[in-house]
Amino acid sequence: MIKEAIEKAARKIDLTEGEARSVFEEIMTGGATPSQMGALLGALRVKGETAEEITGAAKVMREKSLKLHV
Repeated sequence: MIKEAIEKAARKIDLTEGEARSVFEEIMTGGATPSQMGALLGALRVKGETAEEITGAAKVMREKSLKLHV
């Protein structure tokens, strides 16, 4: 999924929230190389991140985060 997302972002096509979730799930579970992560983040930055892309990424990061109960 990350290769397709890099291509879309490089062509300045926005990712849907679902696509962003899938890509960041792949990133957060170790399925993407550092080069792929850099390429994706760079392409998103050049294209301009959308609210849907940020929301999809944030949801995955929240799901994967360690919950602390104090």
